[in-house]
Amino acid sequence: MTPRSKPRMKATLAARLAQCALAAVAWLTPVSVDAQDVQRIAAIVNDEVVSRYDVEQRMRLVIATGRLRDTPELRRRLVEQVLRGLVDERLQLQEARRHSIRVSKRDLQHAFRFIESRNNLAEGEIEQFFRRTGVPRRALEAQLRAEIAWTKLIQRRLARQVQIADDEVDEVYSRLRANAGRSEQRVSEIFLPIDNPQQEEEVRRSALRLLQQLRQGADFAAIARQFSRGATAAQGGDVGWLQPGQLSSQLDQAISKLEVGAISEPIRAAGGFYLMRINQRRKIAPAGAGDAKLKLRQILLPVAAGAPEKAFRTQEKLAETVADTAANCDDVEEIAGKLEAGDHADLGTLALQELPEKIRNAVKDLAIGRFSKPIRGNGGVMLLMVCEREVVKGRSPDRTAIADNLAQRRLVMLAQRYLRDLRRAAVVELR
Repeated sequence: MTPRSKPRMKATLAARLAQCALAAVAWLTPVSVDAQDVQRIAAIVNDEVVSRYDVEQRMRLVIATGRLRDTPELRRRLVEQVLRGLVDERLQLQEARRHSIRVSKRDLQHAFRFIESRNNLAEGEIEQFFRRTGVPRRALEAQLRAEIAWTKLIQRRLARQVQIADDEVDEVYSRLRANAGRSEQRVSEIFLPIDNPQQEEEVRRSALRLLQQLRQGADFAAIARQFSRGATAAQGGDVGWLQPGQLSSQLDQAISKLEVGAISEPIRAAGGFYLMRINQRRKIAPAGAGDAKLKLRQILLPVAAGAPEKAFRTQEKLAETVADTAANCDDVEEIAGKLEAGDHADLGTLALQELPEKIRNAVKDLAIGRFSKPIRGNGGVMLLMVCEREVVKGRSPDRTAIADNLAQRRLVMLAQRYLRDLRRAAVVELR
């Protein structure tokens, strides 16, 4: 008898016992044919059963939270991913139990409250979601139980293995300073792992099916929570702000080409396939350099739409003439009043970096209480005056935050390998 045959025999015996138990329930309880179908076994994970009922309830949760249109075709496309997720959860719970990890009622209460807060719901309001959608509470509770148990297990068994050296922090610190002036982006991800080379095409097709649902309007965060196997799944796939060089070259190149709001094609990178979405993009401020907030006032000399060039030149000459008569911001209203067509406004306090480039260049070095040179716009010719300037000292990268980020990413990699090893060692029978 091979070392693997005993667990397989154990799983087979467990499956037969489970089938008998389910059959007895069906015989004692009058149910419809459809109800009998969901009582059947969908998979056996080591010595535990995943029933068709489990798959059905999780499918309903996925459809409701992902804002998907419930059709037979959709269910056919998603059933493989749903079942794969349930199998992984069984493996995680089995391993957690093996190490005496327990999930308390308080753990679950905190998890439900966290979901409510992320979705701007009042405490207890999630119950309305269950009533409205018909999704049983235990479907989400089962998923949360697996997530919490796995997180506790990873912290207990793997966190101490993660050590970040000073030279690693130095390298990232230098790169962040060098990236000043470039763009960083807030990114979300869905990660589908490949445990062995034979699975690659199957996982790629799964990624394409999810991409199709996302492009048809499915909620990215909900889909990530249900199907992503990365550490960010519990946060709806939110990776946070990333700068060039923080990801693998394949992912870096792919997201650099994406527009804000766009979702990538499946990206093959270390460990599996990724779907990436750009949520926001912004310029990286120079580390330690100064920025400014400006209190601005404006005078607008209107020019009618379609007016000839001469109309703009006339208003520019007038603007240059009145600009020399102002000594401070108190003069703006009086000067605007002398211009029959002039309109003035207090623009409030604005960050210099947030201003359009044309306006930013006009006011960045402008003396307080003096008008800028005339600026052409769609509505006419504008004069701007800086009334106050507040210099804001730029912040250098936080070394502690860098070290924490490196440690978290390393822990994620260890957790992914841990689950991969559990999958490889498991006896899983799909029905």
